[in-house]
Amino acid sequence: MINAFCYYYGVDSWSRHAREFFGAWQKQQDVIITSWNRPDAITPVLPRREPDANSPGIGLGPIEPMVHVRGSKRIAFIVWEPTLIPFNKVQILQSMDAVWTPSTWGRQLLINNGLDPSKVGVVPEGVNTERFKPVAAGLEQSRPFRFLYVGKWEQRKGTEDLIKAFCAEFQPEEPVELVLHGWNPYLPGFDLHSSIRRIAGTRTPAIVASYPLPDDEMVRLYNSCDAFVLPTKAEAWGLPITEAMACGLPVIVTEYSAPLDYLDRDCAYLIEVEKMIPVDDPFFYLRGLGDWAQPDISSLRRLMRHVFENPEEARAKGSRARERMCNRWTWDHAVVTARGLLSE
Repeated sequence: MINAFCYYYGVDSWSRHAREFFGAWQKQQDVIITSWNRPDAITPVLPRREPDANSPGIGLGPIEPMVHVRGSKRIAFIVWEPTLIPFNKVQILQSMDAVWTPSTWGRQLLINNGLDPSKVGVVPEGVNTERFKPVAAGLEQSRPFRFLYVGKWEQRKGTEDLIKAFCAEFQPEEPVELVLHGWNPYLPGFDLHSSIRRIAGTRTPAIVASYPLPDDEMVRLYNSCDAFVLPTKAEAWGLPITEAMACGLPVIVTEYSAPLDYLDRDCAYLIEVEKMIPVDDPFFYLRGLGDWAQPDISSLRRLMRHVFENPEEARAKGSRARERMCNRWTWDHAVVTARGLLSE
């Protein structure tokens, strides 16, 4: 038995990670889940159960709530993207019996910030390849080539860089569009349509705004597009990248941080890094958190153009991406790794 502490309810990445990871664990061992947030209208309500003091406790989520994790062994399963972690957060992590993070890159980041290497383990995230999979297209009329972006609208994800690069590379008359699944509930007064227009201007290639969807409709969204693109500055894992790969899409992703654990040029198109730059996002990240990568915009433009003009090559790369996800990167694989660390 294990005790799980997490944000269980909702559609954000923390909640989806928790439900998938502990759901896969539940197939092998009893899991008592304590949610840090309240039930919603989407997620089935958990049965009320008290944590078991004689079983390990795993907290999955932001660093601050880890102080509430209980059990015979206290484990923090966290992600972090900038190169520096504030001292108060480091102290919380140092108080835990173990710290897990999804990638080898993330593990080194934690060690660089003062964590004992013997306490830091790598437990990858995963993808449900039975749900996220290629679906045969219906009798759709001739349509443009579609690039898909999935991620919050924020500096770290490179949303504005992508829009600018797309508008600079493609002309309005070309049969291509960018589907921007870039909702962000945390920005006060944020409006996706007006934000796109602010960056793109008026006479631009087609950019389509897409809003939050349940998993089954997300599968349809992935399968309605031809390529996935994310010029991120740093990722602690990149759940939408793996979902796109599982659906057989070729992915265009920055050659930096955690995604390099599961993708390379055999199954992905990698955007070159122009340089490392100071973290600067006044809403989500304080100044002084170190650096992250600035993707090379000319590299991003070249790769989008190449994928657009070489769709058969791109589809073959997407097929290899799907195969890689199925063979190594499912949630069941993640649980096997986690249980192995617990038994050490």
